[in-house]
Amino acid sequence: PGRMRQIVTNLLSNAVKFTDEGHVEVAVGVEGDRLRIAVEDTGSGVPPHRLDRIFDKFTQADSSTTRRFGGTGLGLAITR
Repeated sequence: PGRMRQIVTNLLSNAVKFTDEGHVEVAVGVEGDRLRIAVEDTGSGVPPHRLDRIFDKFTQADSSTTRRFGGTGLGLAITR
């Protein structure tokens, strides 16, 4: 339960952090013997060339020194 809570918290925190306007939606379902959690938001999104790395450690969509949002880049890696 603690790890599931951390996963959901990381996914939602990430979605909310990058959504200034609009919505964040969560869908939960069962697929076979697996739990599926999907988070959808109307936030800024991830540039297509960064999608393959968003679950890597210390990776952020905006890695510039002038980025608007902080963080270590570990939330989605832990979730993975």
